[in-house]
Amino acid sequence: MNIVTNSPIVITVTVFALSGYVHQASAQPRVIEPAKAAVKLGMKPIIASAASYVEQKDCFTCHHQALPVIAAVRAEAIGVQADRDWLESQRKFTADFFLQRKAELANGRGVPGGAFTAGYALAQFIATSQITTSEQANLTDRLEATDELLGYLLKIYKPERPWKINTIRPPLESSDFTATALAIAALSTYELAELMKHVDEIRIWYGKTKADSAEDRAFQLMGWYWLTNAQYNYQVSGVLSDLKPAPLIIGKKIEPLKHSEPSTLVADKVRLRTMINQLKQRQHEDGGWAQTKQMESDAYATGLTMAALSMVQPELVDEKWYLRGVKYLLETQQKDGTWRVLTRSEPIQEYFESGFPHKEDQFISIAASCWSVIALSQYVNVRLNAPK
Repeated sequence: MNIVTNSPIVITVTVFALSGYVHQASAQPRVIEPAKAAVKLGMKPIIASAASYVEQKDCFTCHHQALPVIAAVRAEAIGVQADRDWLESQRKFTADFFLQRKAELANGRGVPGGAFTAGYALAQFIATSQITTSEQANLTDRLEATDELLGYLLKIYKPERPWKINTIRPPLESSDFTATALAIAALSTYELAELMKHVDEIRIWYGKTKADSAEDRAFQLMGWYWLTNAQYNYQVSGVLSDLKPAPLIIGKKIEPLKHSEPSTLVADKVRLRTMINQLKQRQHEDGGWAQTKQMESDAYATGLTMAALSMVQPELVDEKWYLRGVKYLLETQQKDGTWRVLTRSEPIQEYFESGFPHKEDQFISIAASCWSVIALSQYVNVRLNAPK
C-alpha cells in the first residue's frame, strides 16, 4: 500500500497543456499583495471554525474538513503557513469517521453522501499528503482510510452514471459532475489502472450529460481535464508506479510537449477550450459568477469557477477579465476575512454555531470562503512563478 510519489494529475499537464505561458505585463502585479493579504486574513476564521467543528460534531463534512484543508495547502504555497497540529486533527477526524464504517465501505455502503463525500475526503487526504509527507520519515504509507474509500468508489461505480450525487443540497451537494470529478481525481492519483478500465464509459457519460449550474460547469471542466490527462499519460507510459499525491488544485503551468499530437488529443483540447469559453461567457459585469442563471454573483460560484479555470489553464490569470474576478473577491471579502453567501438548502442537522460568522449561512459561507482562498492563492502562485 504505497502512496504515489508523482501524481498523474501533475505529470499530464505536460501532455495536455492548452498553450504556452506568455506573461502579460498588463496583469497589474500590484494586485498580488492585496490578494495574498486576503488569503492570510481569510484562513483565520476558516481554521478556527474547522477546529471548533471537530470538537462539537462527529461526522465528516466537505465544508469543514476537506475544503479548509485544501485551502490551507494552497495558501501555504504562497507563504501562508498551515498549522501542522490543526492539519493532523482534521486528518484524524476524517480517518476515524470512515474507519468506523470499514465493513460497510467494503460493501459499497456507509457513506451518506456517496461518491461526493468519499471524493472530498480523498481530496483532503491528497492535500494533506502533499503538505506533510516530505516532513515524515516514512513516505510509503497511504493515509489511514484511503484504501477503504478508494475501494468504496470502485464498488459503487456504474457505467451509465459513473458516480452520482445522492442528496441534493445546492450548491455544494448537487452535481453528478462534482461526484465524478472528485472520484477521477482520487483514482488518477492512487488507482490509475483501475480508472482506465472505465475511461471509455466515463467519456460516453461526459458526452451526453449537460452542465447547467456553476457547480456543474466548474467540476465538468476539472473532471474532464483530470480524466483526459490521466488517459493520455497512461497510454504513453503504461501503468505508472511510485507516484506522489498532488494537490487537488494545481495552479502551476508546465510547458507542452513538442511532439505531434494525435487527433483525439486535439479534439479533447477543443472540448476543454469550449468548456473554458462557456465559463468565461457567464462572468457578470461585476466580475463575479453566479450559481445559476437566475442568481446574482457570489463568492462561492466565483471562487470555484476561478479555481477551476486557473487550474486547467494558469495563464488565464493574466487576462483582464480574470483580473476582474480577482477584484470581485477582494472587494466582497468582509473585514473579518470571510465571504458571506446566502444558503439555499434545507438544513438536515440541528443548528449549531461552528465558530464561523453568518449564522444560518455559515456552512455555505465557509465553503465560499475556502474556494475564494483557493482561487486567490492560485492567482498569486501563478503570478509569482510567471516567466519574467
